[in-house]
Amino acid sequence: MNLNLSESKVKRNMILGTLYKGISMVISFMYVPIVLACLGEVKYGIWTTILNILSWISHFDVGIGNGLRNKLVDSMYNKQDENSARKFVSSAYIMLSGIIFLVILVFIVFSFFINWDSLFGVKEFDENLRFIMQLCVFFIGINFILSLCKSIYYAIQENSTVGLMGIIQQTIMLLGVFVLFKCKSSMILYVALLYSFSEIIVSIVFTVRLFKKSKDFIPSYKFYSAREAKETTNLGLLFFVSQMASLVLFSTDNLIISHFIGPTEVTSYSIVNKLFTVGTGMFVMLVSPYWSRTTAAKAKGDYKMIKNGMTSMYKMLVLGIVGAISLAVFFKPIATLWLQKELFYPTGLIGLMMVYSIIYMWNAIYSQIVNGLSMMSILVPVAILQGVANIPLSLMFLKLFNMGSVGVLLGTVLSTLISAIVTPIYVHREIKVHIINER
Repeated sequence: MNLNLSESKVKRNMILGTLYKGISMVISFMYVPIVLACLGEVKYGIWTTILNILSWISHFDVGIGNGLRNKLVDSMYNKQDENSARKFVSSAYIMLSGIIFLVILVFIVFSFFINWDSLFGVKEFDENLRFIMQLCVFFIGINFILSLCKSIYYAIQENSTVGLMGIIQQTIMLLGVFVLFKCKSSMILYVALLYSFSEIIVSIVFTVRLFKKSKDFIPSYKFYSAREAKETTNLGLLFFVSQMASLVLFSTDNLIISHFIGPTEVTSYSIVNKLFTVGTGMFVMLVSPYWSRTTAAKAKGDYKMIKNGMTSMYKMLVLGIVGAISLAVFFKPIATLWLQKELFYPTGLIGLMMVYSIIYMWNAIYSQIVNGLSMMSILVPVAILQGVANIPLSLMFLKLFNMGSVGVLLGTVLSTLISAIVTPIYVHREIKVHIINER
């Protein structure tokens, strides 16, 4: 399959990505109040925390997906071996399958040694949280393997297709939760089953669609290669370390709040985060095509293309900042209209979430460049430093300064500043050196 990484295709992905993100935003607005009304504030807080835990587990692919993405772009651009793309794909599917089934087995065994009610900050809960977690991890594990198609779509510059997959999955969830609400069912188990099956169904459909595009994307044991497996895994492991450190940074807030304050506080925190995530998510969708484009530009030594891409992303950031400030100003009436009820929001939470969103978008620009260039020597240490700093800072502001959920978020904000300052310095230095050499 020929690789098209032109500016026109990047813009097409941006337009479709923005459209899909807008649709996704509408579905999210409809979904949250229905789930909140269906489960109630306590169970909604628990379900949100479960989703955060699942997001941790969903990165136990040892970075194979991201490793495949970069290696696939490089192999299709250079075309050193006509079967190299299929070797990378086949090796990734086979390795990931083995890893995932091992992770599922280990999790199920260790889950019996965890007091889930205590972990979620509830007593004598009316549902079996251990069984719910076991069920979710099993189905999420299966979807792990099927979701490798997303890495391939990213590699061939069809980022918008991943957005479309999200829309379909959200729609299935919305319809399913609406049925549960009408049936007056308030069980987390049913919501968890809907979540699991909706993801698997969508992944199967789009995997089949991908296989029809090119035989290069159909995995086969015949094309398994130890060399390609090693290359993908070596790069993937570095991505994995970075991902796990980032997960500690971005996904522990809900668990800390639930455990030390209570599930109800998670609800208000997650609602604020949910609204601001609409903007940051749309921004990430817009800039995500530049990852694979950067990888291709590196392969042909065109660092001016990378610099031009950064300039384009800066222009988008201006709009993102305006959007974040506007949302902070009008947050409460928007949230009340959306949820059809008023919630209590701790003083400073909304403003601080706005700051966090702006830093997140700034970091997203440099993430595309660093990931595309595979600059693991800077990516990994910075991610680890942020992950290590986050929990102590959050607990310090929560417990010592009695700042509640605002303190937890403040710890995360201060941690993200590390990459916001350090990463741009190294990226600009890298690009400057290569542009000088090009001359």
